[in-house]
Amino acid sequence: MPGKTPEHILVLRFSALGDAAMASTLLKVYARANPNVKFTMVSSPMLEPLFEGEGNLSYFSTDLKGRHNGLKGLYKLFKELMGLKPTKVADINSVLRTFILRAFFTAKLIPLAYMRKGRKEKRELTRKEGKVLRQLIPTVRRYELALVKLGLKDLKFGLQSENPELIRPKRGYDKESYVIGVAPFATHKGKIWSIERMEELVSRLSQDKRFRILLFGGGKKEIAILKGWEQKYSGVKSLAGTCSFREELNAIGETDLMVCMDSANMHFASCLKVPVISIWGATHIYAGFYGLGQSSSMAVQSDIECRPCSIFGKKECFRGDYACLDQITTDMAEQKILNFFSGQL
Repeated sequence: MPGKTPEHILVLRFSALGDAAMASTLLKVYARANPNVKFTMVSSPMLEPLFEGEGNLSYFSTDLKGRHNGLKGLYKLFKELMGLKPTKVADINSVLRTFILRAFFTAKLIPLAYMRKGRKEKRELTRKEGKVLRQLIPTVRRYELALVKLGLKDLKFGLQSENPELIRPKRGYDKESYVIGVAPFATHKGKIWSIERMEELVSRLSQDKRFRILLFGGGKKEIAILKGWEQKYSGVKSLAGTCSFREELNAIGETDLMVCMDSANMHFASCLKVPVISIWGATHIYAGFYGLGQSSSMAVQSDIECRPCSIFGKKECFRGDYACLDQITTDMAEQKILNFFSGQL
C-alpha cells in the first residue's frame, strides 16, 4: 500500500519585509517541534537568509513584479506552488494577492487557514477620540494561530513576545569596546525620528571611545546622508549600499546593540537575537509589531495622548507637527543607550 503523503505546509507572507521577517523565528521553532512536517515559506527573495538553518524549512521566492505579477502571474505562482505538493496552506498575510491564491487552493481542496488581523481592536487603539490603549495580540501570535488551525500543537510561542531568552545575553559591561548599529530610517514619515537629532546622537556616541558605530540604510538619499556621517565622525562606518542583504545581516548579528525606528531593521535584529533600542512615533508597541523578545523598557517613546494614531505610520499627522516624534530628545535616546550598557535595562 502506498505510504501516507508527508505533511507539507506552505506559509504565505509577501509584505512587508519586517512583518515577513517576524515569521522566521516562529517557523524555525515549529520546524524543530515537528520534524516530520515540511514547511515552505513563500515570500520575497531578499529574506531567504533569515529562514535558513532547519532541514525541514524551505524557502520559495516570489517575483511579484515579474512573472508572478497580476492575476495571470498569481495563477502561475499557484501552479508552481502546487508543484511542491503542499498538503496545507497558512496565509499569514491576508491581503488581496493571498485571497486570490486561497481561492485557487480551495478549488483544489487544499486545507488552509489564515491570520485574523484584529482590525476592530486596532481601530480602537488608533482612533482620535475614545482611544482604547491596551496591549493587542502580538502579530507573531496571530501567525501562530493560523498554524494551530492546521492541526499543529499550540506551542504558545507567540505569547512569549518579551521573553528575554529570545535575545542573547548582554556581552558584559566591562568590555573595552562595543559595536552599535544605527538604522535611522523607516518606510513611513510617522515612524522617522528627526534626522538632525539622530545625527547629534551619532556624534555624541562617536565621542565615547568605547563605541564603534555601524550605519544601516538604503536608497540614494539615505546612502548619501549616512556616508556624510561616516566622513564627519570618527569610529563611524556606513554599510549602506556597500554590501548584500546577507552581509548586512551578518553585520547586524555582530553588533552589541541596534538603535532604530519601528522598522524592518528592528525585526532583522530581533531575529538575530540582538538587543534593540527602538524609537517610536505615530505607531505603538501595543499594536503587536514590537521586536520579538525585546523588553518594552528598551522602547523610546512619548506619552502624548494622541498616539498611536496609526498602525503602520502611513497616516498624516492630524496635528500637523508630529509631536510624538518631536518630543523625543537626543538626551532621551542617549540616556537609554547608556543605561543599557551600564546594566540598568
